[in-house]
Amino acid sequence: MELAVCYDADQIMLEVRDTGIGIPPEHLERVWEPFQQVEHTITRTVGGTGLGLAVTRRLVEMLGGSVTIRSAPGEGSTFTVRLPLRWSPPVDG
Repeated sequence: MELAVCYDADQIMLEVRDTGIGIPPEHLERVWEPFQQVEHTITRTVGGTGLGLAVTRRLVEMLGGSVTIRSAPGEGSTFTVRLPLRWSPPVDG
């Protein structure tokens, strides 16, 4: 796994790359849904409940940022989080 961090005047970008099983293109949007997992077999090799990415995306969006994914089967995945350097809570009204 690799982690890269960079920033400019407006935002910070965190990029996490793994060398896992990768995700087929038709399943990329599903990874953001709670309790969704790419591998559904009883003998699956990857654990977890399927909540981590859904929670991550929600928290990042609450902070005014975004999270994206690039992936291909057998090549791993790259997750990119972009967050504003200056954040102010939304005004109720």
